[in-house]
Amino acid sequence: MECCDERSRLAVILQRIAPDLVASLWRVHELRDLPLGVREQIADVLGREAAAHGLDEDEQPNAYGVELGDLFEALGL
Repeated sequence: MECCDERSRLAVILQRIAPDLVASLWRVHELRDLPLGVREQIADVLGREAAAHGLDEDEQPNAYGVELGDLFEALGL
C-alpha cells in the first residue's frame, strides 16, 4: 500500500529532523490529506534536509535526495 509506505518512509526521516511533525502523519490516510500548513512545514523541512544532505559533490541529487524529492512530490504541493 503506497500511501502507508510513504507515510512510514516520511516518519522515519521526520523523527530524526523534525519529530514534532510525525504525529500529524498518522491522522490522515494519504499525505495529500494533511492540512496545507502542515504539508508546507514538512516541505520546508524536506527542502532544508535535501540542501544539507541530498546532493552529491556535483550538486546532483544522491539517493537520499531522490528519496526526499519523492516524498516532497507525495505532499502534492
